[in-house]
Amino acid sequence: MIAVEKPYRAKHAARFELAAAPDAVFAMMCPVREYEWEPDWTTNLILSDSGLAEQDCIFTTPAGASIASDEKSEEAIWVTPFHDPDARRLTMIKVTPKECVTRLDIGIDETADGAAVTASYEHTALSDRGRAIVDAHTKESYAALMAGWRSALEAHLSG
Repeated sequence: MIAVEKPYRAKHAARFELAAAPDAVFAMMCPVREYEWEPDWTTNLILSDSGLAEQDCIFTTPAGASIASDEKSEEAIWVTPFHDPDARRLTMIKVTPKECVTRLDIGIDETADGAAVTASYEHTALSDRGRAIVDAHTKESYAALMAGWRSALEAHLSG
């Protein structure tokens, strides 16, 4: 029999500004280019015609990656179903089997002083372990994640 349940999820969004060209910031939103600015970033496999983020790019991240506080994830599969460099918008879907599905939406807008980054994560549990993962993604942990993004991107793009 099929199980139909109400989704157990949490969504957080943030916006921050950078003194950098919007196209340069958007280019960093890529599983390959993330190695340039995120010291803890790692992937196992990237499937991409261009070698960079693109529509329908698929990549995996290894088991053991930190997901929040002391929680560690299983290997995850990421898919980029939407990638529009002209509008500087993208969506990535992360599936961690038996745990969680995460949707990441990123938009980069031009400002008078550079770029504004808008990023939202929506985590949906697939199991009891997934519920614990969703619960670990608090407003405070998301604010810390976005502060880390901002700091790392500022350091990389200004250097």
